[in-house]
Amino acid sequence: MSVTIVVLWIGCLIAFLSSKHQSLLAKPLMKFFSISVFITCLMACTWLLMASYNPIASALMVLAFTMLIWLSLVLQLGHIKAKLVPFSCFNLIFWLAVVQLGGQHVA
Repeated sequence: MSVTIVVLWIGCLIAFLSSKHQSLLAKPLMKFFSISVFITCLMACTWLLMASYNPIASALMVLAFTMLIWLSLVLQLGHIKAKLVPFSCFNLIFWLAVVQLGGQHVA
């Protein structure tokens, strides 16, 4: 489950960094690159979760995790003015703690 969260979080962060409204990078990433990495991460996470769950439950879990990760990225960036590395480390540690403390039944 932790590997799934890390892969999905990386995909969500890269998609977030392609937005023109983000303030972590001076110039946003290229849309084509970031969206292709994001979609690849979504498919990889769904495939990883299908080892434990059926395909529909896996897809719904990936959708829920994606929405929650984006929400945490936006809320954290709105309240904490940090650079990319501290911002990313804190958010990733938060998500790994949520998964480790709650197990597979949190989200």
